[in-house]
Amino acid sequence: MRQISKTPKAPVYHRQRLLLFFLEAAKLGLGKLDLQKLLFLYNKEADKPHYAFVPYKYGCYSFLCADDLDLLERRGWIHDDGNQLFLAFDNLNDEPWAINNTERKGVKKWLYKNNTRGDALVAETYRRYPYYALNSQMKERLLGRAEIKTVRESVAPIKEEREIIFTLGYEGIHFETYLNRLIRNHLKVLCDIRKNPNSRKFGFSGRMLAQILPKLGMDYIHIPVLGIESEKRRKLSGRQDYEALFSNYRKTLPNKKEGLHQLERVIQSKQRVALTCFEADPFHCHRHCVCEWMALQYGYRVTHL
Repeated sequence: MRQISKTPKAPVYHRQRLLLFFLEAAKLGLGKLDLQKLLFLYNKEADKPHYAFVPYKYGCYSFLCADDLDLLERRGWIHDDGNQLFLAFDNLNDEPWAINNTERKGVKKWLYKNNTRGDALVAETYRRYPYYALNSQMKERLLGRAEIKTVRESVAPIKEEREIIFTLGYEGIHFETYLNRLIRNHLKVLCDIRKNPNSRKFGFSGRMLAQILPKLGMDYIHIPVLGIESEKRRKLSGRQDYEALFSNYRKTLPNKKEGLHQLERVIQSKQRVALTCFEADPFHCHRHCVCEWMALQYGYRVTHL
């Protein structure tokens, strides 16, 4: 184990501390694939899951977990030898921020009980949670025909082939939970109608959405002309404020022909398209105004996820 003379900056979040303790409890180190699968299974059994996961190249995967691991490695908490991840210290006993003894004992007991690794661990997660094998490049090698059929049937098929506009806000949910809603509803394109597609919340910047969505079989399009300037939203406090904002926005929509025509072309081409912005409640977001316009002009059905 590599020793570091100076203690790095303490992890900010409990989930990051849990990652370090997983590596401490594993002792001999863990490969990134094994760590993701073990965390997935652990989170499925935890009262308060710290990570959410999506079906990715090798099964269940958390982009947030991968980002946390990179951060902890850069800060010096983790050593990566190219095959395994190791805690860069002998133990975390002396750290005032370490997770409590009850949780530590629970993790140790859980890891001792769940000692499968490698392909066997991957196959176990696929069999127990077939949805997460949906995009796996390994499932044909690890699963039988009947099991692969179960994987393919883990997402309900499209009931009707027609144009539908979905809407989805990312307020209050994990990035991976958001992605799963898109995947389970067979979305083809995500149309970001924020004026400025920036976010301090992990995963929701336009740059990251444009990077991740194609890896999950979806396109990302930003249509800023359909957005609302952030200054107009800052002092909203009650129902009347929202009604006034959206009333004014509806009046401006006919002037946003370029954005509306772009959206209409995308819907005609891809059929299953989602509009996204921040607010969880679509009626606290201008996306419902855009949907009303498109439904009135073209007869599209609207579904709020």
